[in-house]
Amino acid sequence: MDDQTLQYMGERVDKAREIKKKIARLRDFIKHSEGKSNIEITAGGHGCVQIPSYDFKRLALKAKAAILNQVQEEINLLEQELAEL
Repeated sequence: MDDQTLQYMGERVDKAREIKKKIARLRDFIKHSEGKSNIEITAGGHGCVQIPSYDFKRLALKAKAAILNQVQEEINLLEQELAEL
């Protein structure tokens, strides 16, 4: 096997590891969100706007469900990307 082939295979393995880590983090997010009234997705910056969930309980529940649905969709896409490697 030549060096170019080894490099190509190594890059694919690295990409697969990265995808698997993302999937694990997202599954962990779903697991830890069970039983929680609020979940957050943050960018770690100061550009944040908040709506207090205690004032808008229905909205908070719908937002949580929507986020969890999108997280599951992202997991599905990552699994598809991994399968294509």
